Amino acid sequence: MIVLIYSQSWAAPMTGYGVRSADFLRNGFYPAYALAIGLVLTRPGTALKALAGAPLLILLLVLTAVSLSWSILPDVTLRRVMALLATTLGGVALAARWRWTTLTEIFATAMAVMMILSLLLAVLLPDWGRMQELFPGAWRGLWLEKNALGENMGLAAICMTAAAIMVPQRRRLWLVGAAVAAAMVLMSTSKTSLVVLVLSFASMGFVALVQGGPKRAIIGTWLAIVVFCAALLVIATRSDLIFDLLGKDATLTGRTEIWSGILHQMQQRPWTGFGYGVVWNDESAGGPQAWIAHEARFSAAHAHSGWLEVYLALGLPGVILLAAWMIEMWGRSLWAAYARPSGWLLMPMMTAYTLTMLTESITMNWHNIRWVLFVALALKAVIGDQDDPARVVRSIARTRRPARTVPAPHRL
Repeated sequence: MIVLIYSQSWAAPMTGYGVRSADFLRNGFYPAYALAIGLVLTRPGTALKALAGAPLLILLLVLTAVSLSWSILPDVTLRRVMALLATTLGGVALAARWRWTTLTEIFATAMAVMMILSLLLAVLLPDWGRMQELFPGAWRGLWLEKNALGENMGLAAICMTAAAIMVPQRRRLWLVGAAVAAAMVLMSTSKTSLVVLVLSFASMGFVALVQGGPKRAIIGTWLAIVVFCAALLVIATRSDLIFDLLGKDATLTGRTEIWSGILHQMQQRPWTGFGYGVVWNDESAGGPQAWIAHEARFSAAHAHSGWLEVYLALGLPGVILLAAWMIEMWGRSLWAAYARPSGWLLMPMMTAYTLTMLTESITMNWHNIRWVLFVALALKAVIGDQDDPARVVRSIARTRRPARTVPAPHRL
């Protein structure tokens, strides 16, 4: 339920895909708050241990709260800081409550529900399940636009594939689901989501290589370094090939113009930013949003970059803390890729998150499923699997139980 609520897959159908007002939708997140609190109370010690092992996350949240002191809209920042804390608690609850295998299947099950409903809408109610104006015919499923379907079905394919590997007794079920989810990424026509999915599956191939023994680990590491360096070389020298592959122009559909406006505005407040969650709600004529819109020649709803969104809100300290946490998480993901079954989920999810946050504002967002999943995976990587106390007691009891004596067979 936490994953489904924060996916916001229910929002577009409830508003008739934008026909009715969406002001009431914020009330739909309160059940997720209550669920997170209840789950944390079932494992308070584990939740505290997880948070204690993630000091960079704590510092980011503290900095977000402190930004209230310099926010250009303090009342908006206050509300959204509270929403961010509640959303983050959802990730804490998921990490503290379940083991890796169960957590992977929880993600996969929630994604399967969204996948099936989106498929039914696209086939049976095309006026809702497919875009009608921009990109007519492209599948959007439960969301307002096709890119959201592509991103979420990419996550679905990753989680289901990881579940198929980590839970072999349901392998066929999850592999079929992963194939359907990947097909729906194609039906969304979101090329960015498709590229992210392909690279995420490539990272799974890397995990398969390095977990196959010492020789294969050496080969896999060497191949990964070569491919990574080659990709950097192509991006630096033949970026036009990348744009053609993605079907975009050199501005990335106007994103670079937004980024240029943001960087110019941040020259005023490089060390503080404008406060958490307020720039795109500032309607004043001389505010940062107006100047960014003037330079980009259109009004944007967000920064289209997770890094720049944090920069706008928290300044350079926020970007530095986020970069340090990402480096730490990549280190943990690489270690898991070589030595832990959790690498099957961590590596592709980190790949997808890192690539997506380059062009989408998915970092430190309130009521955002990607932030919940990222926090859950990050904290789970810190604490690992925590054995259920009842399971431990049962295991000890079994080991102390006296062995049954088997009588000798009678001789005929």
